[in-house]
Order: sequence, then structure tokens, then C-alpha cells
Amino acid sequence: MADRGWLLLAAAQTNVAPNPKPLDLSHFTMRQIPQNIFQTWKTKDPALMERPMRRWIATWPAQNPDWRVEFCDDDDCLDLIKTYFPDHLETYLALTPVERSDLWRLLVVLQHGGLYSDADTICRTPLSDWIQPDDEAVIGIDGDYLNKFPNWQPEGHVQSGGAYNMSLWWHDNVVAFSNWTFAARAGHPILAETARRIELNVRDPFFTEQHPDWTIKKTGPGVLTDVIYDWLAERGHSAPELVWSLRKTRSVVIDGVRFVDRPTLHWRQVKHFGMGSWKPMSIVVAWRKLSRHWQ
Repeated sequence: MADRGWLLLAAAQTNVAPNPKPLDLSHFTMRQIPQNIFQTWKTKDPALMERPMRRWIATWPAQNPDWRVEFCDDDDCLDLIKTYFPDHLETYLALTPVERSDLWRLLVVLQHGGLYSDADTICRTPLSDWIQPDDEAVIGIDGDYLNKFPNWQPEGHVQSGGAYNMSLWWHDNVVAFSNWTFAARAGHPILAETARRIELNVRDPFFTEQHPDWTIKKTGPGVLTDVIYDWLAERGHSAPELVWSLRKTRSVVIDGVRFVDRPTLHWRQVKHFGMGSWKPMSIVVAWRKLSRHWQ
């Protein structure tokens, strides 16, 4: 039997072309950020989604046929936490649905690498056109209040380190970074640190007793912004300085992280409809009516 195996191998080798044609790898690009797209909603059943949302989520595979799209429901999200992040499971189960989504999006990209985007977004241009192969993360500006509050100063800090000023109508940092669309390589420290701070926030009396409804600061873009503020400071930069630069150019790269201007994630590359379930129902209903006419 062994001799027969060697004969078969020898016969196979004699059929190999002496100068095989090299593989065409011209279409293949090594990327720091894997070509994964993650989205989530409470269900994956299209029949239970509103018609505008079905159109919106369809734009992601349509614009990015070379990217893998994974649309997750609540059960899928819980499975990820149980499988890869059991240390976060107790916190995850104690959160509201919106807060769970905030934590899950960080962890799924932290584990697998790729891009996360809310289900109420449209992909306008292919990701490979604006996420560069060397990018380790891509993060956009969500809010810019520098002109309204040029002298903004913190009134205090939460236990995880984030600044706030409750005496102003805008309580949070004057620059806000987006958590409804972002991309990163697996294991990026900005994501890991944000998840760590969420663990601190959910036990902080500032949130549990004084401001239990401030989800944006507790688990959402506010805590991600807090992390980026410190991340920039460690590298000799500041968020206001970054925004001033982004008013003149579309993107700035710092230590592998590409920061993109506000129009990138609000209109140019991605359109966000902002139909968050955490908003008052009157606003959600209005957005739903208007969104039927938007593509």
C-alpha cells in the first residue's frame, strides 16, 4: 500500500507543468484592518424591519462586494460576549439594549477587526476607497462645538477619567468622536480601553445615582471620546487641534489612526439617519416618516 502511495505521488508530480503560471495577486491588498463589516439589530428577519432599513443595510454589501458583511441579532451579540469576553458578560447583561449595543460594537471589532456601522446608515462609496491599507483605525468627528464653546473647561471628571461640565447646555467635551461608524484592526488599544472604562462607568455613582440616563457618556460616543482625548494627549496632540486641522483637510493620521472630518461620516462616504431607539418617540417617529424619502 505504501509503494502504491509513492507511485501515485510520483505520477502526480510528472503531470505538473514545468513552469507553472504565477498566481495573479494584483487584486489582493494586505490591510491592517480586515475586510469585515459588522452591523446589528434586534432581529435579522427582513419582514420585521422597516422598509427604509432594509434598503440601508443593503448598501453595505452592494458597495463592498469584496468585504464580508455580518449582520447580527441579539442572540449573535450575546454569543460573542460569552465566547470571547466572558469577563464582560455580567456587565453586558446588566445594561439596557442600547448600552449593550455600545459595548458589543467595540468588542466585535476588538476581536475580529473590521468596520462597525449602525443599521440606520447608508454606505455611499466603497470602503476600500477611503480606508487605506496602512490604517490601524479610522475614526470620524461626530460633533464640533469649538465655535460655540471656545473656552470650555471641565467642571469635573467621572471615575473613568472623562470630563464634563453640567453648568452648560452642552455637558460633554467640545469635540465628539463617532461610535456609530468606525473601523479598527483587531486588538486596537483604543477599543480595549473604551471597553475597560465602560466597566468602570456602570459602577460609578455619577451614572448609577446622579445621571442614570446619560447613556452617551456612560457607554456611547462620550466614553470613546474620553479615551481618544487621552490617547491624543499622550502623543502630544489635542482634540481641538485635530479638529482645526480637519477643517482644512479631509483626514489626519496620527500613530496609525486616521481621523476623518465630519462630512465623511455624515454625508460624503456614509450617511447616518440617527434613528436611535434611545431618542424620544416623537423624534423617532418623525425620522421614520422623513426617512422613507431618503436613499
